[in-house]
Amino acid sequence: MDDFMIYDDDYPTCARTHATVRIYPPEVIDPREITRRLGIEPSSWQRKGDHSPEGKPPRIYKTHGWFLTSKGIVGSKDSRRHLDWLLEQIGPKAEALRELHREGCRMDVSCFWESQSGQGGPTVSPRQMEQLARLNLDLWFDLY
Repeated sequence: MDDFMIYDDDYPTCARTHATVRIYPPEVIDPREITRRLGIEPSSWQRKGDHSPEGKPPRIYKTHGWFLTSKGIVGSKDSRRHLDWLLEQIGPKAEALRELHREGCRMDVSCFWESQSGQGGPTVSPRQMEQLARLNLDLWFDLY
């Protein structure tokens, strides 16, 4: 995405990482409608009242949700590469995301990051921060 971005795919302080765009639409917008509007197949989605699929802890979903994750797709320990992959997917959909915001969708980007030794941490580039801001997306970290 950026010719000047230098990734460290072996990021020595990271055991594993991935990033996920999370969209929580109001009940009047089915998660499949998010797929249609964005033209992107999600990694997963859920509807309020549905039961979690086999292999996951049993529960009933309390909200609709639409999720696109780099997990299993981007083979890097550098969170910047995961964020760039997501931004490549959703960046061109800025107008559709703005419309979904106006219609009451809550959305953000979560970045899972597990430390190799209890030290270190993920990196986010200024360009990525700018792109996330332009898309009105918060970024939060789930650190271990």
